[in-house]
Amino acid sequence: MKKHVSNLFFEKYGHNASKTYFSPGRVNIIGEHTDYNGGLVMPFCIDKGLYAAVGRNNRNEINIYSENFSILGIITVDLNDISYELNKNFSDYLLGVMKEIYDKGKLLNYGLDIVLSSNLPVGGGLSSSAALSILLLSVFNYEFGLGFGKLDIVKMAKSVENNFLGVKCGIMDQFVIGFGRENTALLLDTKSLKYEYLLIDFNEVNFVLINSNTTRKLKESKYNERQAETKEVLTIINRTFDYEYLTDISMSDLSKVIEVVDSEVLRKRLTHVVKENNRVKLAKEMILNKKFDELGKLLTEAHYSLKDDYEVSTPVLDELVEIALKSGALGARMIGGGFGGSTINLVLKKDLDGFIKKFKDSYEGKYENSFLYSIVYAKDGFKRID
Repeated sequence: MKKHVSNLFFEKYGHNASKTYFSPGRVNIIGEHTDYNGGLVMPFCIDKGLYAAVGRNNRNEINIYSENFSILGIITVDLNDISYELNKNFSDYLLGVMKEIYDKGKLLNYGLDIVLSSNLPVGGGLSSSAALSILLLSVFNYEFGLGFGKLDIVKMAKSVENNFLGVKCGIMDQFVIGFGRENTALLLDTKSLKYEYLLIDFNEVNFVLINSNTTRKLKESKYNERQAETKEVLTIINRTFDYEYLTDISMSDLSKVIEVVDSEVLRKRLTHVVKENNRVKLAKEMILNKKFDELGKLLTEAHYSLKDDYEVSTPVLDELVEIALKSGALGARMIGGGFGGSTINLVLKKDLDGFIKKFKDSYEGKYENSFLYSIVYAKDGFKRID
């Protein structure tokens, strides 16, 4: 991919790129919809992601081309006359990143040509949007010597999503793409931003991603609605109690806290968040002690919580989970914000070939779409690759 994106750069701009960069996608083992509720998450970076080739130009403009959106051609932003009007395409991330930089009192004082190429499915629930924000911020940080630290980049990337693009996501995706480490999952407390690395034994188990072939855009889905619901239920609870976040509610206190919530829908949202946060704590011990059978059951439990209590799954995702369990997976669940995307499946390494064959036979006997899967391993976060 490095050679490919460098060759593509020369093809588009007629000169050689000076540097190449990589920003990975991510999967989250467990801890879904807890990050914007101040809870725990357990993601890791994968070996698929977004590549960028970069070089200076002699014009005072930022030019960007994405192979994955080639129909848009080269998009140009004039540094002498920046318009922050949304274009409703990937270049909005570029504008949001530039606004973050300028709002921090920094300047982009010369032109830059950028080419992007991705082997990450857009809308697959693998956080292609956070990968792009982290990539662009980090590229500008390196190229222009802006002096931002890794945590600065993470927070700015989140702000691009929240404040410029209107997606009220948490900090998980940006954080793991900034801080991810090979062969480990990152256990992050999104309230304190304290984190630790958990070593995963990939000699015993594999994580298999299966694409539902249904994409989703968080802003157009009900993601923001779910966040509003959790804020609403917290407001109701705090008329009687005093919690900063829903994830501050313990499992032992859930039964008394839920009594002050009349809405059945909001009770469901509360139940998912509190129990999902507890599942992350349990998952940590299971990974450390290599109790993979129990971890698999926990993943499946999390899926049905996302389906029944948080109501962000789809019939296709539910069926993919059922097929996976019948095909020999230890556990499976939908990943990402919901309403499409992918499932993550925990499979013993010794059972992997049999699992893939059984799943493929079941899937292709029912669906016309191709069976799309990938085996993913924990890799480093954002990095220069030249």
